[in-house]
Amino acid sequence: MPRVGLYTLGCKVNQYETQKIAEEFKLKGFDIVSFTEAADVYIINSCTVTVTADAKSRQAVRSAANRNPAARVVLTGCYAETSPSDASAVTGVSLVLGNKDKQLLVEKVCNLLGWTEQDAPRVPVYEPVSGKLGRTRALIKVQDGCNQFCAYCAVPLARPSMWSRPFAEIVTEAEDLASRGYKEVVLTGIRLGRYENQGADLADLVRALTWVGGIERIRLSSIEITDVPVSLLPFMSGNTKVCRHLHVPLQSGDDEVLKRMNRPYTVQDFKAFVRNARSMVPGIAITTDVITGFPGETEEAFENTRRLVSEVGFSKAHVFRFSPRPGTAAARMRDDVSPAEKENRSTVLMRVAKEGACKFAKSLIGETVQVLAESKVLSDGQRSGLTDTYVRVVFDAPALMAGKFAGVCIDSVSPDGIALGHVTT
Repeated sequence: MPRVGLYTLGCKVNQYETQKIAEEFKLKGFDIVSFTEAADVYIINSCTVTVTADAKSRQAVRSAANRNPAARVVLTGCYAETSPSDASAVTGVSLVLGNKDKQLLVEKVCNLLGWTEQDAPRVPVYEPVSGKLGRTRALIKVQDGCNQFCAYCAVPLARPSMWSRPFAEIVTEAEDLASRGYKEVVLTGIRLGRYENQGADLADLVRALTWVGGIERIRLSSIEITDVPVSLLPFMSGNTKVCRHLHVPLQSGDDEVLKRMNRPYTVQDFKAFVRNARSMVPGIAITTDVITGFPGETEEAFENTRRLVSEVGFSKAHVFRFSPRPGTAAARMRDDVSPAEKENRSTVLMRVAKEGACKFAKSLIGETVQVLAESKVLSDGQRSGLTDTYVRVVFDAPALMAGKFAGVCIDSVSPDGIALGHVTT
């Protein structure tokens, strides 16, 4: 059988799409192997959020081509969509397919290889690739596309068409995942909160998924504060299946910078949302994204961001240094923050973010929390997993099966914000 290795950069939507591509290859008779192994085909599902993401996408192509010069190397995803000429010029690439043609990828690879369904072995039972890869949480893509055009973001250029999947189709997929043994599903989309299908919004979808037997956790991926349905927080507070965790991008804690970024809220709007979420859902984890060094970010503006990140006390924050993306409004602005200053501000924000993560995790000391065990056993025989509030917990239970819940009493917290505990149930 032809062997195919897949590599994903970027968001959970990309991860979901890679999983579906892998499953389609499996159905066609391909053998799915690690991207680091020798393969006949390599698939790189690229990201273009930052300059670094572009570089990693190109490097992945070159690495695959070096591993097997005879292999077919396919570059797809957002970098392939927004920069097809640059992508096609990468040494070793065989085929470039943007997002809009991603559904044709497996068919085109089969044509390249001369591989037909008649060549595929007949197997009586389909083994899902997601299970083979050992995931304990399953992604479900429910929405795609964005038309916000934030000044720094190339995603609307890569995924301009906004659409939502049919309600019933998503429920059916959740039922299928539950039958495979998954206990947690993560709903993902480019603008997740904009999900809408025949009058049903995201809150309606979450409510329906809580009735799927076998699914014990429903987690939401990144969502804008302006997109959160009014009824979502009240439902989250009253249903234990819905994870008490919202990832809401901040990007800047300064109103002038937010305005230049074309973000649709103010600092006060953001603070009010967090206060409301915490009052309605006790113990909720609020995580975020922050960009530093955006054009025009003065020392005062940066200090406003640092102060807000500290004040809010995010349980986790991803910090990004601004890098101009071709075709965006910010790429036409004067990049007036030096690389050294971006690095310094990034270091400061990451330190503040780590303090927030540790403080949140320490609030759990002495409590017994439900942890969903992951498949990898750590080198010292311990296991790792997540709470519903997205705190990583390490505990001593090597015999516990992956995908099972354990009651873990939190004893301490590491300097990196990882909770350490012992199993009670």
